[in-house]
Amino acid sequence: MSLTIMRYRNTVTLALGRALAPLALLTALGAAPACTILGSPGPSAVSQGQKYQSGDPTFDEMFTNLYDLQIDLAKAPSSEKSIREELAKKAKLDEGTSATMLGKKLGKRTEDLAAAGTGVKLEVKGLDGDEDAGATMTVKGKELEGDDKALVSAMEEAAKSAAKLFVRMRKSKKILEQLSGQVMALEANVDNAFRKGGPKKKSEVRKNLEDAKKLIPLMQARAEEVGEAARVTAKKISEAAQTDDGKFDAPAEPPPPVEPPPPEPTEPDKKGEKKGEKKGEKKGEKKGGEKPPAEKPPAEKPPAEKPPAEKPPAKPPSDFEP
Repeated sequence: MSLTIMRYRNTVTLALGRALAPLALLTALGAAPACTILGSPGPSAVSQGQKYQSGDPTFDEMFTNLYDLQIDLAKAPSSEKSIREELAKKAKLDEGTSATMLGKKLGKRTEDLAAAGTGVKLEVKGLDGDEDAGATMTVKGKELEGDDKALVSAMEEAAKSAAKLFVRMRKSKKILEQLSGQVMALEANVDNAFRKGGPKKKSEVRKNLEDAKKLIPLMQARAEEVGEAARVTAKKISEAAQTDDGKFDAPAEPPPPVEPPPPEPTEPDKKGEKKGEKKGEKKGEKKGGEKPPAEKPPAEKPPAEKPPAEKPPAKPPSDFEP
């Protein structure tokens, strides 16, 4: 019996080590010993990467959440790898390029674009804090065409996908922490929840809970590994797209000149009045009823001086005057 127990422990360890692999592989690994241990035959469903149903809603909710995360984390490494390979393909680089090498080659391409008159800048969100993941690429200077335009678009999309994968892995780690606490609470409630199931049912549930406790740290390590790889990929892509230092900004256009208002027309209307003159205003009168100042009459000329009277001619002296 001791040999059977040893074989069982080896099977559980092997299954737990591969529990994050696709389910088809786990099924191939699931050869179980025929001996019954503590009333439950073979390795647990959890240790084989299978969905376990205990029959109790509270327990099954935890096992379902754990299984869903197993499926997601099983695909996560290939998701991160496909992001790099797809970008390398669109950039016409070698497939399987590491994040560091990919960043260097992309940086060389963006430097060539800058030398040709186009600057780019990529902003990635979600790598720090709890903000939502995303990426925005700005392009300034000469307009891109063809392969260059496709490359810049592919860089933006790859950085966005990598950031989203990083955020997803970060959320997975938080969920796994919650599941770890739930497993401990459920272990203490097995006897009460499955008192009608007998020792065999209780042993089955405890075995799956125990293997869940062993599996959760492996899943956390996987989430950490994939998340870090996705973060590095997004960061390297972003660093390669930082050639816009402001020199590609278009010069500000001067404001258009202000045109003077058109002159008012001065053609006389039907009544002979010029446009702009109010009715009742006489020509020469100011607006508002003011009359022009009256012309002063010319000043009277002073009367001409009378010429002096002519003196009478002197009488000739008489004979009797001396």
